[in-house]
Amino acid sequence: MVIALAIMSVSNGFSQIISDENKYEFGLRIAPNISWVTPDSKSIDANGISLDWNYGFTVSRYINERYAFGTEINVVNVTSKIKYDRVYLYKSDVVQGYSDDLSMTYNLRYLQIPILFKMRTNPINGGKLRVFGEFGMGLGLLIRSKIDVSSSVVQVDNIDAKNPDAADKFDIRADSTSAAYDKSVSFFNPSFIIGGGIQYDLFSNTKVYTGLRYNGGLVDMLSEDKWTATNSFTSLSFGIIF
Repeated sequence: MVIALAIMSVSNGFSQIISDENKYEFGLRIAPNISWVTPDSKSIDANGISLDWNYGFTVSRYINERYAFGTEINVVNVTSKIKYDRVYLYKSDVVQGYSDDLSMTYNLRYLQIPILFKMRTNPINGGKLRVFGEFGMGLGLLIRSKIDVSSSVVQVDNIDAKNPDAADKFDIRADSTSAAYDKSVSFFNPSFIIGGGIQYDLFSNTKVYTGLRYNGGLVDMLSEDKWTATNSFTSLSFGIIF
């Protein structure tokens, strides 16, 4: 009797594990994205959009056939272009001149971890095609920040924003008596995420999908208090689910 109960218990346990496994989906994604800056300070302006890309690993747990919670681990590249008005540029503590055409391109890379709620339709007309939607929050952690500087006074490329080489050190100041502005970027980059697309069942549990996703920056990306701006991007995702 005890042996029979033990066997039944183990059998139920394996059945539960199998059932739980069917609730999980794992996948890979790659997504070209268009990124831009939204300034909130009068002394800076956006300087166009840029084409970048991101990629990552996805996992979703379905609470029923149509709804799921998901997370991802993504490497996200974002280019933020900003124009600065009426500043003095210094190099090696020597003034290089006054500039009203300073442009700085921030080449940023984040490790992004989104938390998403996902919805999908039943198969359309009983076929293999579904429509899905998603929304949630993303937390970006800065892992790389390089700056390209362009002006009539100073031209420097590929500067480490946090720890520039001696030959790359330059300062931005309001005048000769002011302290240098902070040119670095905030470590955290939280964003609001919303998106949708279509999913196609290939065979067994394997699916492919494509969709659009908007990531809207929620906090100031710049460390300098005088300047405020957020960076955002829209991506076209391609993925496979196993």
